[in-house]
Amino acid sequence: MIDQWERNVPVYDVPIWTRPFIAMCGLGALAVLFVTYRELAGLGPASGMNDAYAWGIWKTFNTMTLTGLGSGAFAIGMAAWLFKRHNLHVVMRTACLTSFLAYLSGLMLLGVDVGRPWNFYWVFTPWRWNLHSPLLEVAVCMPTYAMIPLLLENIPPFTDWLHQHKPKYREYVRKAEAVMVRCYPFIVGLAYLLPAMHQSSLGALMLLGGNRVYPLWQTPWLPVLYVWAAAFLGFSCVAGTLLFCSQMWKRPIDLDVLVEMNRLTAGLIASWLVFRIADIVFRGVIGLAFKFDIYAGLFWMETAFLGVAIWMLRDSSRQRDPRLMFHAHLMSAFGGMLYRFDPTTLAFQPKPGAFYFPTPIELFISLGFVALAIAAFMFLVKVLAILPAPM
Repeated sequence: MIDQWERNVPVYDVPIWTRPFIAMCGLGALAVLFVTYRELAGLGPASGMNDAYAWGIWKTFNTMTLTGLGSGAFAIGMAAWLFKRHNLHVVMRTACLTSFLAYLSGLMLLGVDVGRPWNFYWVFTPWRWNLHSPLLEVAVCMPTYAMIPLLLENIPPFTDWLHQHKPKYREYVRKAEAVMVRCYPFIVGLAYLLPAMHQSSLGALMLLGGNRVYPLWQTPWLPVLYVWAAAFLGFSCVAGTLLFCSQMWKRPIDLDVLVEMNRLTAGLIASWLVFRIADIVFRGVIGLAFKFDIYAGLFWMETAFLGVAIWMLRDSSRQRDPRLMFHAHLMSAFGGMLYRFDPTTLAFQPKPGAFYFPTPIELFISLGFVALAIAAFMFLVKVLAILPAPM
């Protein structure tokens, strides 16, 4: 344990080609093979989607759910820059990388999910856009956020590597950094604006579902609740990643920074829970939470995960116990991801008798792209200065 992280350094003395890394790459390669089959055979033979459920887990899980988990750069960036939690700056590289990889994998699966991918060129024809659709805002904001603010915020570790290992490029690195310094205020502004817009629009999409989304989830506040959930999911993802890396690679950790992240996460979850339950009470649907059906079970499962997470976050902060912190953030992630997933799939009934369950191909592709993101993280933290460490 150390008192303060002072810099970012690669993970030294650990080979890149380890068994977990090879396993992640293998899952990713299998997913690419299934994607090839999906593109040749079409959505029908490769997926369980149908006319009622035109969205499968590639959208509802990999895009709508995992982008919430990948909101660490958005949430921690706001805490560090706007709310003056300056000691969180040291974990920003980890937050930016996890966010970029989560968004990139989600966007790649959107390309797999598109029924007619050869019509993708329409995105470059604004006169054909449907200006009244929340999907347009999502389709514009998510790629823009991933490919401009997030990509640019992940350039400094690469320029550090060039400066250290490629001396002949140092002059170009200095010029590039000078340009980035001038652009950085605008990059940071976009990094707040774009995710707030598309995260709320993901909630607005489910508003269009009307009574097809079960009343425990269907609320006019759904866009706000989606952004709010993304905030604590982002904190949990980054804190859990740091704790997992410290265990996997025996790296030192700064308990003061993690305790602050615990407190912020607990505060976000507690206020979110109070707001959500108050909304359910005021809308007069609280009785549905006490019916003996799957929807009530899902609601209490979400609430239990997040309630236990609050207690564990506060308790681990008092005890300064890293193991308990990791389990607390795991509980928070499960609860938040379940909330983001339920109104899109489990608590969504497009018409009586409609049913959807992903095929093995869908599951392998979904998990394979997650595995590719994990493999990319494992590789980059061993090559670039991403993870924090003492002087």
